[in-house]
Amino acid sequence: MKFTTKLFLAWMFIFLIFYITVIAIISLFWGIRIEFWQLLLVFFIAGVLPPAVITWFFYKKLDYMESENSDPPAFSGQKKALLTFRARSNNPYAEMLQKIDRNFIVSYSDKEACVVKFRTDCRIMSWGVCGYVRLLDDGKAEAIVYPMNADSKREEKILLQTLRLLKSVLNPQG
Repeated sequence: MKFTTKLFLAWMFIFLIFYITVIAIISLFWGIRIEFWQLLLVFFIAGVLPPAVITWFFYKKLDYMESENSDPPAFSGQKKALLTFRARSNNPYAEMLQKIDRNFIVSYSDKEACVVKFRTDCRIMSWGVCGYVRLLDDGKAEAIVYPMNADSKREEKILLQTLRLLKSVLNPQG
């Protein structure tokens, strides 16, 4: 299941729990009887539309993260870095993929293009960070990280932390 679908369903579930709680409290304390069609209409307006708007707002970034597009991302608020990667094995791409997979959630990898797309965990209070790493020929790796919400000051700090973590993951000696 695509991450965008999971995100939509998770938000819809959160709105559904909130909606059921509010309806239960209203009917318990005020004794208001609500028709079934009214329940469905209000749930659609309050429980389906907001998650759909939230998912639509981030859809382009989320879709790129899982797409087979190996080109670097072109989103606002991104940070780029050229990192050193010294492989210990004769298969540097597999080693890089394994190291990234241990620390992040890999959403797409392409062995031929030497590209790995990853993301950090998404929480209620933080949308997380997405990343793109391309292994270059000369022991270097091009890294790009971008936030879901480019206008957030908190996301800027998280981007820099993610780049530092990625640097330490790919080159633990320094």
